[in-house]
Amino acid sequence: MTDRMTRRYNRELARPGSPLAAVDLNSGTDPALAALGYRYLDRPVFFGEQEIRRFEADLLGTVDLLTSLPERLFDGDTARVCEALGLSPAKAALVGDLQKTKPPRFGRIDAYHDGESLRILEFNASSQTGGQEWVGAVADALLQQDAFREFAGAHGLHHVDTTAELARSLRAAASAVTSGRDPVVALVEGPGGMASYGHAWRPLQRILRGHGLECRLGEIGDLTVDRGRVRFDGTPVDLVYRVFDLDQVVDHPEGRALTERLRDAHRDGRVVLWSPLETDLHANKRWMAYLSDPSLRGHLSAEERATVDRVLPWTRMLTAGRGADRSTVEECRERRADLILKLNEGFAGSGITCGWLVDDRQWERALRQAAEVGAVVQQRVVPRREPVHDPATGRTEDWDSCLGLYWMPGGFAGGGSRLVPSGEPFTLEAARKKLAGVFLYPDATEEN
Repeated sequence: MTDRMTRRYNRELARPGSPLAAVDLNSGTDPALAALGYRYLDRPVFFGEQEIRRFEADLLGTVDLLTSLPERLFDGDTARVCEALGLSPAKAALVGDLQKTKPPRFGRIDAYHDGESLRILEFNASSQTGGQEWVGAVADALLQQDAFREFAGAHGLHHVDTTAELARSLRAAASAVTSGRDPVVALVEGPGGMASYGHAWRPLQRILRGHGLECRLGEIGDLTVDRGRVRFDGTPVDLVYRVFDLDQVVDHPEGRALTERLRDAHRDGRVVLWSPLETDLHANKRWMAYLSDPSLRGHLSAEERATVDRVLPWTRMLTAGRGADRSTVEECRERRADLILKLNEGFAGSGITCGWLVDDRQWERALRQAAEVGAVVQQRVVPRREPVHDPATGRTEDWDSCLGLYWMPGGFAGGGSRLVPSGEPFTLEAARKKLAGVFLYPDATEEN
């Protein structure tokens, strides 16, 4: 069912002479949006405030369950956790002992609304999570448009400022070492990472500076760690915002040594690491099977299972050498058209096979290859249609919306949406992909 504020917006947009027809986020007149180089939807994705707050409670409860699984299932033993996740002993050694104190909540889910409720597709549960550079910029750009600002004011629309929440969270996390002053933040990529990912982190650096934080940007080789004191090009640093993952440093001698010293400085309380290395383990997709599969989730209470089932689709793991997986594989063969296959450590849409887009032979091959490296199979979630009206043509076209919603210590922290015409795949290279902000409205709003 289409969101009622979306219907209202489209009716107003279709009205002859509507000022909303002048809203244009792709004109190049907004320097922040133009610099990012994306294409944008000329309206946001809308949600009722109460719906989001109900979902927030389930989201945070599920995230807390997710991050508790290493302790619940493996007594916090990093080696056992990594073995269960199919990760190398080298990664286990780099992470070291899991800390008794949980790291601050931070991450982003990818989610669809299936017409009845929001459903989590996967968790991005560590500080490499991106997207913050555009979610706020799109929302702010809309509010600079007179027609949209008037519509928003008339209907009580608002958005949660993700980067403002992030800046507050970083200040709070760094307070343990700053004694009340603003922290010096280093946004740090892995060896060679700036060449590949610097385009995403430079805008985030500018945004954090706009929120008053002194923020440096570079690679881990720009850090020195001496007697627990961390410096970036000689400048003392209070908080290291880690945007590299374990794969980037575990086999790189200098990067690994610096990461170990950084890890130890964090644990000694000399610097804050946002986020600790163990959060990379939380991002592994196999945990979703530990939450969903009845044979694996005996550690959950009935109430916890109900919470998970409200937000997480049916999810099962494929693991090489496990006899129990034979029945799972057989079920996956039979249900191909309803399932999606995801590699455990895939990201940005890599390592995905959609069962409804391949034939039986291709699906069989994908299942076999995935089991060799570790993967999950998940129930397909069909997103509700987002009707997008084009005032220039008078036509309304259905699009699909993949939401990126953030959680932080304060709870739900806003987000945005990637949209493609209905039926087209969500990929980084999708030719017609557009980005949109997320705005909330009072649920008491009546249809008219």
